[in-house]
Amino acid sequence: MDIRRNDPSALPRFAALNAAWIEELHYLEESDRKMIAHPEIYIENGNSVFSVHIDGKVAGACALKQDTDGDWELTKMAVDPAFQGRGIGQALMDAIQDYARDDMGLSRIYLLSSTKNAAALSLYRRNGWVVNHEGEHPVYDRCNIGMEKVL
Repeated sequence: MDIRRNDPSALPRFAALNAAWIEELHYLEESDRKMIAHPEIYIENGNSVFSVHIDGKVAGACALKQDTDGDWELTKMAVDPAFQGRGIGQALMDAIQDYARDDMGLSRIYLLSSTKNAAALSLYRRNGWVVNHEGEHPVYDRCNIGMEKVL
């Protein structure tokens, strides 16, 4: 398992993996269509995409992106179904949390999710993320839960 940060060759797969799970559980919103068309925005202006490579394939990816308020969000985490159950989500979680704390000096990151995504919520809870918002989100239709992690 090879974990890379901001590998441009992983961006198309980052977009495709995320589009697949979003369409499976929800529908693509405007921000998702923007991510698919321009995944490079997730590695610009200090943002990061972490990708896990196995046997030359991108098995999973996740981003750490600054929002308009200056806070940092763990976003767009996806693991290829062919590679699920191998600890890839955990490896991505560890890489992002470590990078946010050790390299960026952040004390907190947050995420937005959906209660429809039970596997993701379980991963977050196992890693010490706590709920800080429940209910409708003012921007994203699919998001009905927010969580944060003190690093």
